Amino acid sequence: MSAEPAQRTSIWRSPGLARLITSITISQLGTAVTGVALPIFLLDRFGLGLDFGLTLGIRLIPNIMLGTVVSEVVRRWDPRKVSVLASVFSALIAVAFPFTDALWQVQALSFLIGLTTMFLAPARLALRTRVTPQGRELEANGLIVTAQRVASLLGPVVVGPVLAFSTISVLFFAEAATALIAALLLAGPFPGPREDPAHQADAPPPRMPKSPLGILRRLFLDNPRDLFAIIRGDGMVFGLTLTAFTYVFVVGMNSVFVPAFARIRFPEIDGMLGYLIAAMGLGGAAGGILAGRLTRFSPGLMYILGNVLEAVCWLLLLFAHQPVLAIALLVAGGILESVATAVYMAEVQARFTERELTHYYSMLLPSNDVFVLLGATVAGLLVAPDRLGVSIAVIAGVMAIPILLLTRSFFTPRPQPAGKPAPQPVSAAEAAG
Repeated sequence: MSAEPAQRTSIWRSPGLARLITSITISQLGTAVTGVALPIFLLDRFGLGLDFGLTLGIRLIPNIMLGTVVSEVVRRWDPRKVSVLASVFSALIAVAFPFTDALWQVQALSFLIGLTTMFLAPARLALRTRVTPQGRELEANGLIVTAQRVASLLGPVVVGPVLAFSTISVLFFAEAATALIAALLLAGPFPGPREDPAHQADAPPPRMPKSPLGILRRLFLDNPRDLFAIIRGDGMVFGLTLTAFTYVFVVGMNSVFVPAFARIRFPEIDGMLGYLIAAMGLGGAAGGILAGRLTRFSPGLMYILGNVLEAVCWLLLLFAHQPVLAIALLVAGGILESVATAVYMAEVQARFTERELTHYYSMLLPSNDVFVLLGATVAGLLVAPDRLGVSIAVIAGVMAIPILLLTRSFFTPRPQPAGKPAPQPVSAAEAAG
């Protein structure tokens, strides 16, 4: 039958979609608030340097070291229940930040927050498959990306008035409150999985290593091997996955670079960090809306242009000596980044079942976090008043060059439905062009 009737129906009528998007939005709002509050907290108490970058990145270590158990946990439990429990524990940890008075205490709490994120991220990603109408993945993911970016925009806006009339402690309490609300939104009845619960992904579930050496082997040998095994047959997923690593490296760099850039380039503007983060949020919200309206265009072309043109925006940031220009460039970069992100999420979601998607992300996210931590560390070493150009060049190069090298892979069509000939596997050499 034609998909046209489904296209005429509002996507918001899909059971559970509105609740999931609202939950993600509220949770992201709290994360965005502390995304501004924590760097300010660290800069005021401990200054700029390598410790600054490491402290922001330490929350990634749990997923790096323990993320191999996530797939099995989410397989055995309902991803919705995992999301609720992880959000509740996250709220309890967030309220402890204002009571710290030593760097190691902040780092310990960041580590614990990372433990909750380790389960929350893949669980929520898996839930998208339950609430998205088939064939409308880009539209649904465009809405989700929009919601995330709107929250990222509103978060910094909240910070200014709160700090003007209260203390930074209130911001951490706000994250706890939003985490609890996000959990409550998913606590009621929710759509179940569309596939047979007895269905298992082709790749075997990972087992928790019993020694530090086993953890390292799982992370750097077994995980990459198993991940390659499930992506090698689809050139698009292959290219998206490889460039996901370089993308999150840039995310890690930006978590350190943007606060440092605001402090170095515009020291006279106290709230410049908030303005820059809000600019990325504003652009991201617009990009998410735009992505949902670009369903007729090639997703591969949108992904390539989104990343490459965003890299150009970052390069131009070197010449932005006026606040308005810096903000405008980050708005433009945010638009492009959201379009590329929506394409990535939609294409991966459309090519995997829920269980396969959970397995995919459980292997991908720990490896991603290695690159985020590496990016934050590299940025901590690079950022300095006389090295802004080097930092910006590294960000733009890592963002654009891998995309250009893997151009051919992004034009691989989606596999045919069951009963039709499947596309031939794409080797690593072929996908690399």
